[in-house]
Amino acid sequence: MKALNVNALLRGFAWARLGLAGLLLAVGPVMPSGFVPGQDPVVLTLALLIAAVSSGVLLLFGPGGRPRPVAWLFGLLDIVLITAIVAATGGGRSIFAFLYVLSVTGACMLLSRTGGLAMAGVASVLYAGVVLGRTVLPTSVFFESPGETSALELLTMFLNAGTFLIVAIVAGGLAEQFRATSQELETQRKDLRDLQAYKDLVFQSVGTGLIALDRDHRITAFNGAAEEITGRSANETIGRPWRAIFGDGVPLPEVEAAIEASPRASTRHETLLRRPDGTAVPVRLTFSALRSGEGARLGLIGACDDLSAIRAMEARMRQADRLATLGRMAANIAHEIRNPLASLTGAIEVLTGTAAAGEARERLSQIVVRESERLNQIITNFLEYARPAPLAFQAVNVAGALEGVLLLLEHRGAASGLKIVRAFSSPLVWRVDPEQFRQVLWNLCLNAVEAMPQGGELSVGATAVPGQKLEVWVTDSGHGIAPDDLTHVFEPFFSTKPGGTGLGLSLVHRIVQEHGGEVDVRSTPGLGTTFTVTLPARDA
Repeated sequence: MKALNVNALLRGFAWARLGLAGLLLAVGPVMPSGFVPGQDPVVLTLALLIAAVSSGVLLLFGPGGRPRPVAWLFGLLDIVLITAIVAATGGGRSIFAFLYVLSVTGACMLLSRTGGLAMAGVASVLYAGVVLGRTVLPTSVFFESPGETSALELLTMFLNAGTFLIVAIVAGGLAEQFRATSQELETQRKDLRDLQAYKDLVFQSVGTGLIALDRDHRITAFNGAAEEITGRSANETIGRPWRAIFGDGVPLPEVEAAIEASPRASTRHETLLRRPDGTAVPVRLTFSALRSGEGARLGLIGACDDLSAIRAMEARMRQADRLATLGRMAANIAHEIRNPLASLTGAIEVLTGTAAAGEARERLSQIVVRESERLNQIITNFLEYARPAPLAFQAVNVAGALEGVLLLLEHRGAASGLKIVRAFSSPLVWRVDPEQFRQVLWNLCLNAVEAMPQGGELSVGATAVPGQKLEVWVTDSGHGIAPDDLTHVFEPFFSTKPGGTGLGLSLVHRIVQEHGGEVDVRSTPGLGTTFTVTLPARDA
């Protein structure tokens, strides 16, 4: 056992020795002579005083840094003092022989099993010496004559000596088992402490904010990363409701319902967290079930990530993308304007000359007018893209709008091999800006028809999930879009068609974004292209 434990046991036994010595000193003088035959009060008193004084010294000064030698010393001293007490109170007839049992038991606890057996052996030898000295050996001059009880005393001696050894064996075994159990428990406690310290170290060192919630959505754990993200200390947050820190940005009842439906699943939510200093930080919260070792639900564990750096990076990427788009757009505008300007310049130079005939002047004048209109159309389309009109939302029958666009295409003189498939049904009402929404439908359908100059199949469909989203898709069976061009199809003045301005899909993308929706394109070269417009529901 540890030295600290031996010190504590020594002090405990010192108090027990002191109490027993004091009790015997108090009751010894009043005990009947029949209980203490052949009493020698001087030897008895001296032995008890030595026991009391040694106990007091041990309690006052302690065992020092070597508790085991002190335990051996006190064990042997107790055996000697008990032998003196037994000798002074009748030898084999003494009622204090039980003190040997207490001393041997104490030795087994303070020392090892071997130490207890050694103390039992010493006690047996000294006890036998006292009994034999009073009954067999010629030492009656020092003691009271035993009379006719020598045989009984000899039998008592052997029985007591055997008892000492049995007590040493049993108590030593129990003490060893107790020590082994104590060491095992101490090892387990140390392992648990180490495991808890390791868990605390990991919990506090991880860079993601970790927040534990009980079944009532109260915060029960809050690590250092969570403190940095939220700007609040753990002492300030632990025990408080979730809403007091994060507000209503995350619907915890819905989170718990999703986790109950799929216990091993996790749910992610993004919200804007308001810090105590008034700043706001975007965070992503990932919730999972918090369970005990037996699998019982204890609550939720939330992983909190600060998205400020990611959002700043996204903003820089968008800015870089806008700058790159602006550069490509400027190059495309220059390219679009250069051709009509060249035609205008050549025609004007000829017209200003004197050699042009009447018919030639007429043809050149038509070129000037046509190219001027083309320049005006380019500028008009660009201004329409750059300066959009404000949206005016109304309840529009999407199916009716699609039918009107398809009828215009059919009467526009499209390719004779064009087949139109309608995958929508009326009524299909959704709140949109009617004019701009029809512009989106017209541009997508016209772009699909132009992608099939030799004819093909145009499939137009729409579906709605009330209160959630509207989806409209336009699919053609044309030549498709090259993978390298897919990322540029929505850029202004980017076009793969001869004579195309490249503003049709750009207008579609801008109008859909202003409606709060998304437009997606999927294309397989040689098989066709599908544009999908997704618009969210609007209450007003």
